[in-house]
Amino acid sequence: MYILIKKYFPFIGIFLIILISRIPFLSAGYGIEEDSWGIALAAFHTKLTGIYEPSRLPGHPVQELIYSILWGTGPIVFNGLCALFSSIGAVFFALILKHLDFKHFFIAALTLAFVPVYYISSTYTIDFIWTQTFVFISWYYLLKHKYIVCGLFLGLAIGCRITSGAMLLPFILIAWQNNRTTENIITLLKISIPMVIITIIAFFPVIHQFGISFFMYYDQFPYPPFSKVLYKMILGVFGFIGTVAITIVILIIVFKKGKQNFGQTFEKKLDTKIIIASVITIILYSISYFRLPQKSGYMIPVIPFVILLLGYYLNSNHFKWLCIAFILSPFMFSINLTDKLRGATCSKYAILFDVSGQELFFDPFSGPIFSDYSKRKQKIEYTKNIIEKADTIQQNTVIIAGWWYNEIMVETIQKSKNNFVIFESYIDSVKINNYLSAGYKIAYLPEQARYNDLMYKMHITNTVSKEFN
Repeated sequence: MYILIKKYFPFIGIFLIILISRIPFLSAGYGIEEDSWGIALAAFHTKLTGIYEPSRLPGHPVQELIYSILWGTGPIVFNGLCALFSSIGAVFFALILKHLDFKHFFIAALTLAFVPVYYISSTYTIDFIWTQTFVFISWYYLLKHKYIVCGLFLGLAIGCRITSGAMLLPFILIAWQNNRTTENIITLLKISIPMVIITIIAFFPVIHQFGISFFMYYDQFPYPPFSKVLYKMILGVFGFIGTVAITIVILIIVFKKGKQNFGQTFEKKLDTKIIIASVITIILYSISYFRLPQKSGYMIPVIPFVILLLGYYLNSNHFKWLCIAFILSPFMFSINLTDKLRGATCSKYAILFDVSGQELFFDPFSGPIFSDYSKRKQKIEYTKNIIEKADTIQQNTVIIAGWWYNEIMVETIQKSKNNFVIFESYIDSVKINNYLSAGYKIAYLPEQARYNDLMYKMHITNTVSKEFN
């Protein structure tokens, strides 16, 4: 018994530390993103009609169908499942590192879980963490040479987020054996066949409704400024402390190249295939991010491979200091929007500055996790104010809600509707003219006139409507 406890204690510790750390941030609705509220809204519609509704194409059916079964349990349960998956994922990442004879697997697994974007994404309803956890489980069984199980879990990952299919390439590279063509083909089939079967089963409801067009994705708005792209890719992922730390260790690696023995953090020599697969994964998902750089969460798949490579190229002391910096990063030195409707709160010591026309703050006494939570609460408060004002309208009115639409729809599910008011996400010129012809007054929530025009490449919203306040 003592031996068993000693063997599994680090993994139990990782699980409990991570799960408990998420509990204070599971309330305040379904999250900061319109997509997180979209998942909740789609779950409600699926439950109501019995027909699967994707929150957004190409869909995330594994997660969304489970949530539809659980509809009515509330945001704490929905968010809590993400927290649970983050704990399980970190445990499997630790198991992977231990299998690779990585000395500091315990602190490395905690580091993964406390990288700001990973931490934040595990406290609200979104598909990122579910996806990554299934990838970790798949990766673990790949290393154990249980290729069918590996394929099954990779299929589940794809069923949560279709871009997980890119992991097949690094996985095959890891499993590849030189001069064993037949064995390699068998391995490829053992992974890919169950992966494809699970993927088809998961996406069958989407294919049935939309055909193969569900594979398409549409970028609603113009490519963002490059400063914002880099901010979301680096500071949005690692936080300020993490970004500073990773910059320092990269300089250490560059200037000490040849002066230290790489791989000191491993008890045995790390297979070169693991290093190459890690680099390939980082490149693949970085390219994917640059194609549609809307969210820092798109970079989550690269984080474990960054940690693995930094563990390989740094000595033990440098790696431990890096891990400590990453673990502290969610709690200090927040950089966020000051916007009173969808921004975060900050202390009186915060420094204000402007980037791409948006005012941001730099607050040493508040971290990204606290900023995200305060943004969630502020958005809920504003949404409720909009609903209350809309309830007083006595004239046929259309309100262009834009990125507030999903949250408003979820918050009004159990409320009596004002029949004078219709909320729309975005509407094109044809629909605008139809509403005007029917005698409707058109209004828009802050900033949404601009985005409604951008959505449909027109310049009329502001001339036929006014801001709702």
